[in-house]
Amino acid sequence: MRRLKQRNVQPNIAILVLLLIATIGCLSLAVYLREYTNRQLYLYLNWDVFLAWVPVGLTLLMNIVYVYMNKNRTFRWISLLLIGLAWLFFYPNSAYLITDMLHPFVHYKPEAGERFTQDLEFWYHLILFFSAALIGLLLSIVSLFSVHGLVRRTFGEITGWIFALIILMLSSLGIYIGRFVRWNSWDVLLKPSKIFQDTLLLLTDPEQLQHVLPFTGMIFAVTLISYCVVYCFSYMKR
Repeated sequence: MRRLKQRNVQPNIAILVLLLIATIGCLSLAVYLREYTNRQLYLYLNWDVFLAWVPVGLTLLMNIVYVYMNKNRTFRWISLLLIGLAWLFFYPNSAYLITDMLHPFVHYKPEAGERFTQDLEFWYHLILFFSAALIGLLLSIVSLFSVHGLVRRTFGEITGWIFALIILMLSSLGIYIGRFVRWNSWDVLLKPSKIFQDTLLLLTDPEQLQHVLPFTGMIFAVTLISYCVVYCFSYMKR
């Protein structure tokens, strides 16, 4: 039983190693693109990718607390709650990288009269952000899969899936807020009342809802389908 629990401490380590290698490759492509264009492009991508990894680190920490701090149950559950809240606030940063795919269309500058789809440089831009988006999406799946497992083992299968769906819904809204309202995860602590007011306005203003609902619906559909595919595949291998 102890050995089984220890496996849960390091969920999908092989996948995380591959994602780390992919991350290094992605950021290396950004360095190459800056040299190729002689422009200081996409320096913020380093920070965005770092934030995408933060939920995974918090997930590993939650697993360690769940397995090893079982002598004092009260302390363990308080620790899990605090780490879990931090994980919730940072979780949207992973799939947020999907929305960064707009940047090639903003920052790529073709020569006058040139069809941008025929220019190799444009594909460097596009592949860079497609790679970042894919890495972010996979990080979000790995992270949620692990926390979903903790909730499922503790409270049951149905509660686990309700939890996963709520997290994906909240994450989709958080991605919208990050992209369009420009709030960051740490603003939850620095400006909680302002975030609450802005979010309440988003959800109660019919005009803004016409923009909020389609966007969050698309993000929710992409993340939910991706998560379900990986979830089903993981259980087919058992």
